[in-house]
Amino acid sequence: MKKFATIMAVVLVSAFIGGVAFAAPASKFAAQVSSVALVDWTTATTGQDGYTRVLYTTIKTPNKKDLLVGASFETGLYTKTLVKSSAGILDTSTAVAGIKIKVSVDGVAVNPGEVIYDKRAQTLSAKLGGILESCTDANGDGTIDILTECTFSDEEIELILDTMGAHHFNFVAANLEPGNHVVEVWAKIETLTQAAAGLADAKALVGKGSLTVEEVKATNTSDGIVFLE
Repeated sequence: MKKFATIMAVVLVSAFIGGVAFAAPASKFAAQVSSVALVDWTTATTGQDGYTRVLYTTIKTPNKKDLLVGASFETGLYTKTLVKSSAGILDTSTAVAGIKIKVSVDGVAVNPGEVIYDKRAQTLSAKLGGILESCTDANGDGTIDILTECTFSDEEIELILDTMGAHHFNFVAANLEPGNHVVEVWAKIETLTQAAAGLADAKALVGKGSLTVEEVKATNTSDGIVFLE
């Protein structure tokens, strides 16, 4: 009986230690990376307030820890403006395209809030004389009055810009409660076009991207982190 009791004690201790060893530890780092475009060319994203989720991950923290969140993305902007006029009439076309990014932890936006990752406002204006098509001496006086006896078609000027770049920003979530946290990155594409006689077009995309989340503990001040508002 003594031998059996000793074996049982060893088994119980081993089971207890094993349970502790396999408990989910707090995470120090988490990430999600996309090697494909996250939002294809579009004039606007749909979702709550125009935001669509593009990346997310989870991380477990101990008590009163902070998260340093990095969000990196390729961004593409396409803007096209065309103006056309004749007889010195002013024509203006405008195309605006932009991409905003924000990060939330457990559904709550974190500092510094909404960030403009890329934006372009393109305006094209011109007063054009026009292309001479034909002239007729309507009154038979032997002279041609360009203003009244000639026909002009509109001249056109077009500007197209198609650019790509990579951008990064750091976000901070301070003094989190212990436990599992969901970190999400949201993207919003906004465009605006205005044209009179001409044309305007604008769109944007969010290409490859990465989300990195690091557990940190700031110690520079009493709270460790200062937010300027």
